[in-house]
Amino acid sequence: MVYETSDAGIPFNRATKAPRTASQLQIDLMSDGYAIIRNLLSRDQVNALRLTVTQHLKKNGDYKYGGKFQLHAMYSVEDVAKILTVEPILDRLREITQPLAPILTGECDLMINTTSSWHNDVPHHPASRDGSIFSDESFRVYKIAFYLQDQGEDAVTTLKVRPKSHLKGRNRSMPGRPIAVRAGDAIVFDVRIEHAGQLPTRTDRAMRKLIERVGPFFHLDTQKAFTSTRAIIRRATGTPDRVAVFTTFGPAEAWTYSYAEEGRNLHPDVRGTLSAEVMTRLALNKIVPPLIGTPSAPHL
Repeated sequence: MVYETSDAGIPFNRATKAPRTASQLQIDLMSDGYAIIRNLLSRDQVNALRLTVTQHLKKNGDYKYGGKFQLHAMYSVEDVAKILTVEPILDRLREITQPLAPILTGECDLMINTTSSWHNDVPHHPASRDGSIFSDESFRVYKIAFYLQDQGEDAVTTLKVRPKSHLKGRNRSMPGRPIAVRAGDAIVFDVRIEHAGQLPTRTDRAMRKLIERVGPFFHLDTQKAFTSTRAIIRRATGTPDRVAVFTTFGPAEAWTYSYAEEGRNLHPDVRGTLSAEVMTRLALNKIVPPLIGTPSAPHL
């Protein structure tokens, strides 16, 4: 369930990128729906990514869930795309999707200080309506998440999952489990799994309800007002920012293409390009570039 980046046995010959053996990481993801990979980013990479995300979200992104949120960030923030395509990360993506090549769906989210209740990331897919998406063990679409600060097991900011809930058509899910991580660790989870980030507090809920009630009278953007009020409280209490980056991927097979297509339907206006450097890295590492949006051609 927990993997060290330095572990021997990553099943790839770096020269050929060919799988040698089945991966225990794959087995655990299919069984429990999540896994932790320790130290996938260096301290310098964490610091650079955190600075990039916080600076970008000061002026960009949407006010949502009491914080700010940027969709499809690989297109809008080049430094994010560069860090997410470093060799150690791409190695792990290949390990998870072997023997097929990994596909980046194009979903890449930046978040700062957002709250979230329990949910999964497949409600937009038609197969979630009849539950069939939760009973098919061939479904293998994942998010890799980086929380850019240490998050202990008892911290309110810690991601929580319900193991096995990605296959709730076949198994009973287990109670919610907090995932303690250090900055630089990665959490990989099936997009079907039930999970929650920083749950809204009683104060958050009361404050949002009040703002939604009085906001129209003062012509307030309620999402922005809620985010700004929470920011004032954080500054007053000395609470540091909670920053996270997510990107979605899967093997080159039908479910991944279907999931990406539904994402494209949900966000039909997504446009953008990836730099020649990023596209070259993806090509050299046999990673299919994002399916959502319009990536530029590689220059080899």
